[in-house]
Amino acid sequence: MTALDKYRKLEGTGLWSARVEDQRREVVVSFGDATLVISDSRSMLVLSHWSLPAVRRRNPRERPALYSPDGDGGEVLELDDDWLIDALNAVQTALAPPKRWRDRLGRKGYGGLALLVLLAIVLVFPPALKRHTASVLPWTSRYEIGTRLVDDLQAGGAQACSTAQGHAALDALHRQVLGQPADIRVLQGTGRARVTGFPGGVYVIDARLLDIAENAEALAGALLLAEARLHGGDPVRPVLDHIGTVQTLRLLTTGAVPTEALGGYAASHIRANADTPEGALVLARFATLGLSARPFADNPEPLDPDAGPLLNDLRSGDPMAGEAPMRALLSDGQWVSLQNICAF
Repeated sequence: MTALDKYRKLEGTGLWSARVEDQRREVVVSFGDATLVISDSRSMLVLSHWSLPAVRRRNPRERPALYSPDGDGGEVLELDDDWLIDALNAVQTALAPPKRWRDRLGRKGYGGLALLVLLAIVLVFPPALKRHTASVLPWTSRYEIGTRLVDDLQAGGAQACSTAQGHAALDALHRQVLGQPADIRVLQGTGRARVTGFPGGVYVIDARLLDIAENAEALAGALLLAEARLHGGDPVRPVLDHIGTVQTLRLLTTGAVPTEALGGYAASHIRANADTPEGALVLARFATLGLSARPFADNPEPLDPDAGPLLNDLRSGDPMAGEAPMRALLSDGQWVSLQNICAF
């Protein structure tokens, strides 16, 4: 991992003055693309930008640490935060070329080389880190991410629905339709009337679907569509893009799910237009379950706002040719219980 990306979202406090003799004021110190950003701690107004390759420590091995821009005897930054001090040390070490290179290149050449290194770090490393993290992340961590995203929806105002009989009916639907390790929740106020899948096989059914679905088979179609979307790509990748490089590294190295960094992702994911999976893949799942696609495709009200381009394929390629299953997914009583799962 590169030093700059490791600390890209790190910030802390310090004391800064424009001149050595001036009284120092409290500031927030953070890392930009290739700069150290110094902002007023109250107004967050940016007071100064320092080029990272040019940051020099004035008092090595002493505390608090004092820094200035190279060649500038005026500005002074005082730090006593171990994270920030270690971050600056790591960045300086990473950016320092071998001494013989410095002798040959001179200051201007060294600055240009450092800039090229920084550009390579910024452009190349983050995607590689996210790809690797997604490839090795265990199912338990994926499931924890999925459940934390549902928690964030509830923190934003969505309300979980659960009654004993409704939950039993939901479990029955889950076993017959998804069959694999999964966790299906019903929430009111998610933002869009659809089924949304999250990492770890966590599915959220917007409660409005229970009112507009004609039967359990129609709702099952919405679940199968969400499943196809979830399996169409790695659902963890966009989550890692949302939390950023530093939090991705922490997830990779410690396994700790960054709860605060997940904030807002679930709501924006539900609001966004969803991809349309290949009709053949969805139809194959209907065929495996012995279910007709017509209850979902022909439901009087759409059960997914982005399913329009897929509906004709589902109708024309319906593996059951519109025939009802030999046995209903849910009994009438179970279906009514599921529809009333939000009856608090």
